[in-house]
Amino acid sequence: MIRKPFNMPPKAFGPAEADPNAEVSIFPVTDAPPPRTGTPPSISRKLEGDGANLIFLTFAPGQVLRSHTSAHPITVQALQGQLLLTTDQGEILLEPGTVVHLRAMVVHEVSAAQDAPAENVLLLTMLTGERHSTEPIAQDTTD
Repeated sequence: MIRKPFNMPPKAFGPAEADPNAEVSIFPVTDAPPPRTGTPPSISRKLEGDGANLIFLTFAPGQVLRSHTSAHPITVQALQGQLLLTTDQGEILLEPGTVVHLRAMVVHEVSAAQDAPAENVLLLTMLTGERHSTEPIAQDTTD
């Protein structure tokens, strides 16, 4: 990576929108934030749940999330459009259907090409291993 990376801590994405005590949470791609101009891309933390944070990032054409690391292992996947993930190992084209796992502290950069679609949505799953729910799951007591 050309630039010195910065560390992207989990709290950098703002508060979560979903209830961590919900037994099931559903996030369609239409929940992604609208694209914005400038840097960084639009970012919205959807869930701070048991074991993982789900974060949507929407890139406009030409936007870059510059070289950085994550304190936790992550997976990234394009939900819409086309993005480029760059690591010291090379470039990976992210299109819907491709999921990439990165270990903690791996330097990486994500970008949308100038000729990319108007909205390019990335789902970042930060594998924190932390517990955030405070209520037990309801047990079915019917026999």
